[in-house]
Amino acid sequence: MEQPFPDNVLLVSNYPSDVGYAWWLMEHFWTLIAEQFEARGGKAFLAYPSITELPESIRKSNIVAVEMGTQGPGTNHRKAIEQFIKTHNIRHVYLTDRPWFNIDYAFMRRAGVRNIVVHDHTPGDRPNINGLKGLLKSIRNRLPMICADSQLCVSELMRQRSINNGRIPANRCHVVQNGIPPVEVGTTSHQSLLDNLDIPHDSKICITTGRAHPYKRFDFIIDTASELQRLMPENNLVFLLIGDGPAYSTLKEKIHHLKLDRQVRLPGFISNARDILGTADMAMHAALGEGFSLSIVEYMSAGLPVLVPDIPSVKQAIDHGDNGYVYPKDDASSAASFIARLLQDEQTRQSMGLLAREKANTQYSLDNCTREFKNACRLVF
Repeated sequence: MEQPFPDNVLLVSNYPSDVGYAWWLMEHFWTLIAEQFEARGGKAFLAYPSITELPESIRKSNIVAVEMGTQGPGTNHRKAIEQFIKTHNIRHVYLTDRPWFNIDYAFMRRAGVRNIVVHDHTPGDRPNINGLKGLLKSIRNRLPMICADSQLCVSELMRQRSINNGRIPANRCHVVQNGIPPVEVGTTSHQSLLDNLDIPHDSKICITTGRAHPYKRFDFIIDTASELQRLMPENNLVFLLIGDGPAYSTLKEKIHHLKLDRQVRLPGFISNARDILGTADMAMHAALGEGFSLSIVEYMSAGLPVLVPDIPSVKQAIDHGDNGYVYPKDDASSAASFIARLLQDEQTRQSMGLLAREKANTQYSLDNCTREFKNACRLVF
């Protein structure tokens, strides 16, 4: 009797193959999915909108990388996807940050796809949707041809967002808590960091890493530095904002306008930013929203107390007064007062840092994340 062709999976990247650091966790997930399909005789294909240099983890895997657009205006991408699905016996599709409801899914299913999984990392807090609008959205999100089959969520809070705002069936939403490998402390010395960035040797460092984008609120951190200067004119803290992006020039201008060139440094992108976290004394993350912030957990793993706004999706990992402080959103004076407290009390700063590291390296470890992802994959594929 002729053996049936094995089911294959199409993994889809939203960005070119050289996008870098931000997608390392997705690359980890792709390799885990590929291993699962290989174990049952299948194959994993990975579609990039463009390919230059493949990430090392993908090169070392058995994933077949292809260059293929999967979204955009017009119908050309649909025709290409349909042909690829038919040619390579694709029965499963794994997408990242795509909507639950999408007309493109009907074209995929027409070509032979039986199962569509969406992994949601999108940021932000969204209100519950009730009444007639909620009912209509619930009905729409149960239409089989144009909706996904399962959604993976990066935390329980985000699962509740999918259910209450997205109106996605609760039994289709599964939590895979984001996690990280431990941050190695000591790879860069505090003194060498100060020397490299021309910062006075007696300085303390409050570090922030991320994209210089209005959503990440680097501007608010500069306001906090201004408030701290008013509160403690002789303080020795330097706010180190690492990252580049569309707001970079505006931020530089603001720093100069407020005469904070000594207190705030904006060195741009630093490739080994993770390696220097342990040289800082505290961290601040002021974003307007998150799915689940890996940056915050990396600060914690490096042994830093973290300051965050009282935005539910941003403060998920922080226990106020234990491993960091939660300040009222948009209240730079309050944020500055918590920073002043950490500056003045080294014992509290160190004890908070130890609790932060312990929580990050246990509750939010990459090992836990990997285990949860493998369990979820057994359910959804």
